[in-house]
Amino acid sequence: MSNLELCYLPATRQIEMFRAHDISPLEVLDAQIARAEAIEPQVNAFTETFFDQARDQARIAEQTYMTRPDEARPLEGLTVGIKDEMDVEGQHNTIGSLIYKDNIATADHPVAARLRAAGAIFHARTTTPEFCCAWVTDSRLHGTTTNPWHKDYTCSASSGGSAASLAAGTSSLATGSDIGGSIRGPAAACGVVGYKPPYGRIPDSPPFNLDTYNTVGPLARTVADCALMQNIMSGFHPSDIASLRDKMVIPMQHDGVKGLKIAYTMDVGNEVLADDVRHHTMAALDRLADQGAILQEVDLGWTRETTYAARDHLDFLFGFYLRHECEAHPDLVCDYTKFLAERSKTATPEKVFHAMEMAAKMYGSIGPVLEDAHAMICPVMITHELRADQALWDTMTVHGRVVDSDYEFSLLPQFNMLNRLPALAVPTGIAASGLPMGVQIVGRSYDDPRVFRVAAALEQTTPFYDCTARRPQL
Repeated sequence: MSNLELCYLPATRQIEMFRAHDISPLEVLDAQIARAEAIEPQVNAFTETFFDQARDQARIAEQTYMTRPDEARPLEGLTVGIKDEMDVEGQHNTIGSLIYKDNIATADHPVAARLRAAGAIFHARTTTPEFCCAWVTDSRLHGTTTNPWHKDYTCSASSGGSAASLAAGTSSLATGSDIGGSIRGPAAACGVVGYKPPYGRIPDSPPFNLDTYNTVGPLARTVADCALMQNIMSGFHPSDIASLRDKMVIPMQHDGVKGLKIAYTMDVGNEVLADDVRHHTMAALDRLADQGAILQEVDLGWTRETTYAARDHLDFLFGFYLRHECEAHPDLVCDYTKFLAERSKTATPEKVFHAMEMAAKMYGSIGPVLEDAHAMICPVMITHELRADQALWDTMTVHGRVVDSDYEFSLLPQFNMLNRLPALAVPTGIAASGLPMGVQIVGRSYDDPRVFRVAAALEQTTPFYDCTARRPQL
């Protein structure tokens, strides 16, 4: 098997082959390291690498599979890219900021601890914009991360480095976080799978574990890999009061969608949609219909006011945090951090309360839909064509409608407002621009397996990374 084939081998398949002694964890790691050394200068998905340490761990994993296979843990020997906002003991955690360029974590984040205990190898940390607060993965500390499919465009953010690494074949799995779309946006932009679980499903660290918009989640190249990782990451943790005590296990195998009612909409408050996004969303729906799903278009009645409400919530809470950093270190922060900090001054308690009222109203329309249908599908972004260096204040025109590069182009924060709903982003094809397209699958509250079932059916008809033609040409 060639090095490139090893780089794109699904995590679940790697484990099967490790157990059969067909390949070794060290072979996969070395292939990914060689790949990273060749393409990282143009992609820039990593902030820091730990290749020598990772090789030592891979050798140990190799011996485990060879001599004590019954002791192999669920993720034994798999590489995991760690987003540069998650603490891993002894590693830098810069949150993409010059302010924290020398910050070393003294303990593992609960999720990092679980992944480590499951046998994962942390070979690299992945890029994020400063404080995870922009839609483009770019920072003064780490530079610009590009989309492996097209270097002129963004990998999205804030889990952009994680998604870009998966798309480039330099990690097997990766971590992300999602407070306004930061897992699902990069997943769709880079043609990978990204899951925003319901609030409380995965433990997080304070204080953002207490913001109901926020969650940690997995990114992977396949639906099964994403489920594998989610099952390790989820579950109650004594350090997080918000973590749920019930343990949800995502099945690794799913029945098809024959006979299932699947709702869909092209409008979750966006009003306009780029032609390629609409085309690939409809094509994905047609493929589900071909498998026997019953499609039902719905009108949620949402407007742009929904995303503005999400913006007000995040400006009030997250914006306060950014404002504090800007005031303390005005010469070190990025321009977009200053922009958001300044805008946050207009946020008020009244606007936050209105955002709560808006979320209740939104659930009033989508709740009955999700109780009646198995799941709902909608686009992820109005357009995927954001430049790699695009600023938050830059605007785009789609069908004569001017939209900003912050909240208006994104169709993601709505499901952070309704964060008890699981939302899974999956790829749907490649547009004429060369960029991947994706949809998000939304399920009823705390019913995670439903979205994975639909995603698995869609993946059967829309494979990614299984051959050269369906991989970035780096």
